[in-house]
Amino acid sequence: MSELTISEAAEFLGVSARTLRYWDSIGLLCPTWRTMSDYRLYTDDDLARGVKILVYRTTGMSLREIAGVLDDPAQEREVLSRQRQRLVDEQAHLQRMVRAVDKLLEDTVNARDMVEEFGGCWQQYADEAESRFGDTPEWQQSQQRVAAMGAGDWDSAQRLHEQFVAALQRAQKECVQPGSDAARDLVAMHRAYVEMFYDCSLSKQVCLARMYVADERFARSFQGTAPYLLTLVEAQAESAGLDLSAIEWS
Repeated sequence: MSELTISEAAEFLGVSARTLRYWDSIGLLCPTWRTMSDYRLYTDDDLARGVKILVYRTTGMSLREIAGVLDDPAQEREVLSRQRQRLVDEQAHLQRMVRAVDKLLEDTVNARDMVEEFGGCWQQYADEAESRFGDTPEWQQSQQRVAAMGAGDWDSAQRLHEQFVAALQRAQKECVQPGSDAARDLVAMHRAYVEMFYDCSLSKQVCLARMYVADERFARSFQGTAPYLLTLVEAQAESAGLDLSAIEWS
């Protein structure tokens, strides 16, 4: 393949030209050649590096982390192995979900089936949540709101979560920067979802986003975008004057 212009390279990689300019500015993907008029030209090796960047972005790694991995081949292999295991785990999780849906479609689902499919995990999660948050106003508020929710409300909550994750994935791919208007919209969208269950302040959002990153169960739910969400929420909290080193659930 001959060298590609920035617009051709952007089309090949499925990103915007603005994204490629940003990657160039931070030293993540610098084109090998430039014309006499200073136009960027991307070689096959440049495009291969771009593909790797996109693969790593799906794991939720920051651009700084990706740059470090790509410049250290030994570390790159280790990270790829770790990513493969994440995908295997996600595949197993999705297969369990498909089996559960099949049973619902057949109208043969019962409690024993669900325990077999999920290992009783939802009761474990419920017990864990009550143990951690049962004495908080938010827990009481969530119990009241959940009790009042019908099937349509649950469908709306699920759709909102799916739309939010999809929006996060698009923003991450397009390198939407923390603190931008688009980033603030995403933080507001996350708060709207949480507030279907209880009132949520910015400091609570930071605590939640940190929990999403720390807990693999939430990480799966956010499909690799949890670390990116955390950067967006923390940036907004910092711009609002909150001390990130002293964040509390309040």
